[in-house]
Amino acid sequence: MNTKRNLHHFNFRTAFMSGFYEGEFTMSELIQKGDFGLGTFNNLKGEMIVLDGKVYCATAEGKAVEVNDPSVKTPSAMVTFFEADQKEEFTDLTRDELIAWIEQNLDTERDMYALKVTGSFINLKARSQHPVFERPFPEIESIVDNMVYHELDQISGTLVGFQLPPYLGHLNYPGLHFHFIGDKPIGGCAPSFSIEKATLSIMKLTSFSVDIPQNQDYYHLVMDQEKNKIM
Repeated sequence: MNTKRNLHHFNFRTAFMSGFYEGEFTMSELIQKGDFGLGTFNNLKGEMIVLDGKVYCATAEGKAVEVNDPSVKTPSAMVTFFEADQKEEFTDLTRDELIAWIEQNLDTERDMYALKVTGSFINLKARSQHPVFERPFPEIESIVDNMVYHELDQISGTLVGFQLPPYLGHLNYPGLHFHFIGDKPIGGCAPSFSIEKATLSIMKLTSFSVDIPQNQDYYHLVMDQEKNKIM
């Protein structure tokens, strides 16, 4: 497969949201599929940010560290090889205002986009979760209820994310989804933010591929599509 403009997903959303928290996909395999993306790590050990070919883990403590071990595994991630088609400059822009701009200027009902926002932020909320080890794994509702949020003010860094159309809802998160890696060693999922001054780089994606898990956890998993509505 030609990997240019392809979004590759390790696992799919319904399986992850149904409790699939341990996969067999390694960081070595992930980097072969893309240099830009996001996800999580086995046992939910932190939020994943992939930027410029480097993989970072943002923990519940808010710290972000580079992952150099190629054998580290993920139950769910998505990556592409990023190359911007266009760039836009913004100042004093909230997340909702950015969403409005995207919906007005991109075909969000039909197309997929990789989005990178680099600059300074007035404020940003970074989210992660505590790892889970004891089986059976907790329901996703419990994970969501116990997520940890860090309020960050006057911080610089990069939002790594994707804007995906509604028809991919069972495979991936529809709409806009960002993870953040700061110039300081901090990061996480970014459910809210306000831009001070930043550059939005946009790449249109034209194909989608999936690696389906092959371990026993996957084949014994009871998948519930209703879980997709939780987040």
